[in-house]
Amino acid sequence: MPEISRYIVRGATMVCSCGSHGRKINLPVSHGSYINNKPMMNQWDCVPIENVPEFGVCSSPANPSNAPVTLVGEDGKPVAGKPCVPAILSCWMDTKEDTIVDGFAALTTNSKLICSLGGMITFKTDGQHDE
Repeated sequence: MPEISRYIVRGATMVCSCGSHGRKINLPVSHGSYINNKPMMNQWDCVPIENVPEFGVCSSPANPSNAPVTLVGEDGKPVAGKPCVPAILSCWMDTKEDTIVDGFAALTTNSKLICSLGGMITFKTDGQHDE
């Protein structure tokens, strides 16, 4: 039985298939729609750095950076490689077209983004509850 998708709000945790760290989606200014007193996100909340932060170390062979970085991984061990710099190809896909947030389709836990370096960005949590 498929998992029910849930709406995404500010603070939901995302992961990138090429990144070493999970990160929270940001929304600098609310669109005016809320769940559990937290602002809902829409398909255009995909701006690198503003909405979608770096995911630590990038494992994509397509990453052109020559700047090595070493971070403490989520497991406490060092992770070394090239720094992640999200290069988003388009807005969020697999959105909830029949739920409109500030004129655009709402994000759900099924939504995803594609980075031009080969990463797939998906949601680990919906952000609706303190995590």
